[in-house]
Amino acid sequence: MEIKKNIIKKLSEALSPLLIEVEDQSYLHANHNENAKNGGTHFRVSIKSKIFNDISLIERHRIAMNILKEEFENGLHAVSFDLKGSKD
Repeated sequence: MEIKKNIIKKLSEALSPLLIEVEDQSYLHANHNENAKNGGTHFRVSIKSKIFNDISLIERHRIAMNILKEEFENGLHAVSFDLKGSKD
């Protein structure tokens, strides 16, 4: 799926993660979001990156959301983040 590849590419380029996992969970939301039936709308993203060291959780989320801004403009509806620094 193109949007998943874009998410991985953009987050990897910006955050140089030690770990990145991206799971399409759109099927869990198909009952309340018609577009979710086709996938690519709801994701769970786990990242471990040195960039997140000594940064608050809310700031980590702001960084990740800003990286994916264009994806939200092109069909991405929601992302559940698990963002950790290399010390976490």
